[in-house]
Amino acid sequence: MFTGIDDVDWASMGHAYGDASDVPDLLRGLASSDAGEREIALDAMHGAVHHQGDVYDSTVACIPFLFELVGTVGLPGRGEIVDLLRSVEGDGRDPEEMDFWSDDDDEYAAWAGMLAEAESQVRARSGALLELLDDADEELRRALPGALVQLHNEPETVLAALSLRLAGERDPNVLRALVAALGELGVRRPECTERAGETLAGLLPRDTRPGNTGLQLSALVQLVRCAPGRLPDRSVEIATDVMRNARDAQEDAGHGNTGPVLQTPTMISYLRGLKASRRATAKAPWATELLADLHRALDDRAAERFALLEDQLRSPDWGQRRDAIDMAGLLLTGWRGPHGEPVRLLGEQLLEADHRIIRWAASELVRLYAIGGPAADALAERVSAVPDFPPQARWNETSYGAVLSALAAQGDARAVPGLLEVLRFGHVPEDLGDWIDRMDRSVGATLATVLDERLSALDPVDRRSWRAEYLLNAAVAAGSAEATDTVLRILRTPEDRPVPARGAALRALARLGPATARECLPELRSLARNGSSQHNLDAAAALWSVGGEEEAVLLALRTALAAEDWSPLCDALRVVTGMGAGAAVLLPELRALAASPERNTGWVAGDLAAALWEAGRDVEESLPVLLHAWSAHIDNRPGVAGVWAGMGSAAAPAVPVLREEIAATRRHNNTGGEGRMRYRCADDELLLQHARAVLEACDG
Repeated sequence: MFTGIDDVDWASMGHAYGDASDVPDLLRGLASSDAGEREIALDAMHGAVHHQGDVYDSTVACIPFLFELVGTVGLPGRGEIVDLLRSVEGDGRDPEEMDFWSDDDDEYAAWAGMLAEAESQVRARSGALLELLDDADEELRRALPGALVQLHNEPETVLAALSLRLAGERDPNVLRALVAALGELGVRRPECTERAGETLAGLLPRDTRPGNTGLQLSALVQLVRCAPGRLPDRSVEIATDVMRNARDAQEDAGHGNTGPVLQTPTMISYLRGLKASRRATAKAPWATELLADLHRALDDRAAERFALLEDQLRSPDWGQRRDAIDMAGLLLTGWRGPHGEPVRLLGEQLLEADHRIIRWAASELVRLYAIGGPAADALAERVSAVPDFPPQARWNETSYGAVLSALAAQGDARAVPGLLEVLRFGHVPEDLGDWIDRMDRSVGATLATVLDERLSALDPVDRRSWRAEYLLNAAVAAGSAEATDTVLRILRTPEDRPVPARGAALRALARLGPATARECLPELRSLARNGSSQHNLDAAAALWSVGGEEEAVLLALRTALAAEDWSPLCDALRVVTGMGAGAAVLLPELRALAASPERNTGWVAGDLAAALWEAGRDVEESLPVLLHAWSAHIDNRPGVAGVWAGMGSAAAPAVPVLREEIAATRRHNNTGGEGRMRYRCADDELLLQHARAVLEACDG
C-alpha cells in the first residue's frame, strides 16, 4: 500500500495550514486499524487538505492514494473516503461562483486549473468503484451508488450495474442508497430517465421484504424526482403504509450500528453526535428522513403533501410527530391548501404531556394566527391549565408562554387573563399591540389598567427603547388613559437628550388623535423641520394629523422624496398614503418617481403605487404603476391587491394577474426555502382576500 508515497515532494506542496509534509502521515492514518486514529486523520483531511471544500496541490497528489485505500479489501472506513473523493471532485462546481482569495489573474488561473485537475483525476479513476459494488463492507456499498452517478462518465454502464446490484442486495441501508442513486441518475442523465423510472416503478408493487419497509418509500421519492408520470394513484397510501409499518416493527431494521459510539476530538464526531441525538427520538429515523425527502420532491403537489402531513401528525410515534410539526410550519406557511385539518391536528399536540411537543407545536401556531382558528380551543384549554411555573420566570421561553402567545396572536379573548399575569411581572411581549388590535375593543380594554401602571413608571431616557415601543403600541391599542401623558412626557424631554422612545411616541400620536397632537405642537414643529433628525417624518405625520401645519409637513416630505436611500423614501411615501387627497400637491414628485426606472423598483414601487393612488385617485394613471409594483417585488402584492380591491370594478385590468395568483399553489412570498424557513402566511391570506374581492367586483 502507498507505493511511491515517499517519492512525492510533499514539503513543496501546501494545504490550508502550511506545507503538506504531514499529509503522508494523514494518509497512513486513514489505513490504521484503530477507528479513532482513522477518524482523526479523516477530520484532518477535511480540515486542512480539503479545507472548506478547497483544493490544493497536495489535495490532487492525494487522489491516487485515496483510491488505493478504497480498493483495499477489508480496510474499514472506505465509505467515508469515497465521500471525501466526491467532495474533492466538486460535482460540477463553477470556479467563477466560488470565493477566491486573490485578485491576481495568474493565481486565479492556477487555482482554477487545480480544481479542474482534481475533477479530471477523480473521474478518470472512478471505474475502479464499479468493481466494489458487491464488497462485503456495507458502509462502502452504501457510499458507492451515489459516487458512481456523480463521478463515472458512462451513465448507461452505471445504470446497468446499479440495477444488477439492486436485485442481489439485502441490506436495507444499501438498498435505499441504490434507489436514491437510480433516481439521481434519472434526473442528471436524460438518456437514463426512462429506464431508471421503469426500474423504480417496478419496486412499488413488490411485496415488502422483512426488514426493508423503506424500499417502496425510497422508490416513491425518486419517482417524483425523475419520472413523476409513473407515480401510482395510491402514492400517499403507499407512503403512509410504510410509515405505519416502520413504527409498528418490532425492531428498527436499517437503523445502523447499535454498539458503542466512537468519540474523538473532531468535528466529524461532534456532527455524528448531533445527528444521533436527533435520530434517537424516532423509532425508525430513516423513515422520517425519507418522508421529508418525499415532501421536498413533491414540492407544489400540495394535496399529496397535506394528506401526508395529516397522517404524520396522527402518528403515535413521538419522533414522527416531532418531524411532522416542523414540516407543518414550512408547509402551512409556504403553500396554500386544505389547511383546516392540519391546523387542528397541530392543536391536538398541545394536549400532550411532553412540554417539548407542546412548545414546538405552539411556536408554529403563533405564526399561523391568520389560519389558526381550528386550533383555538386546544390552545385555550392548555392556557387555562395552571402552569407549572410562575409567569415571570422567562415565561416566553416555556411551553406555557408559547401557547399563550399563539392564542393571543389570534386575538382570542381567552388569552387576556394570562397576559394580565405576564404584564404584572415585567415582561412586555413584542407583538402585544398587534394581538390587542385583533381583539374586540372592549376585551382589549381589560388590559389598559395594568398597561397604565407600566407606562406611568416608564423612564423616557431608558436605553431599552424596545420596551417603551412595545408598551406604547399595546397601550394605544387598548385605549390606555396613560398613553397620552406618557407620549407628552417623552416628547417634552429636551431634544439634546437621547430619548430612544421618541420615535415610538411620535408614531403613537397618529393613533391617539388630533387632541393629543395639539398639546405638543412646538415639539412636533421642531422635529419636523429638523432635516437631520431621524424622527422628522414621524413628526410630520403627527403634525398632519392635527389638521394643519402644511408647510412643515410638505417640506419634510419633499426632502425625503428626493432622497437616494430607499428607507426614508419608503417612509415618506407611507406618510403620503396616509394623507390621501391632502397630498395631491405632491403629485408632481410622485409622477417623477414613477417615471424613474432607477428609483421605482423593489419595495419603493409598492409604496409609490399606493401613494400615487391615494393622492390622485386617478385609475388610468395608477393602474400601470400598480401593475409595475406587482411585478417589482413579491412583498408589494398584498398592498397592491388592497388598492385594487378599493377600486372595485375599475380594477378590471388587474383581473388576469389576480386570477393567475389565486391559481398558484405556493403562497406569493414562498421563495423556495427549506428546513426552518417560515413565511408570513397572514400576508398571503390578506392578498387572497383582496384578490377575491376584486374578482367578485369585476366578475361576480
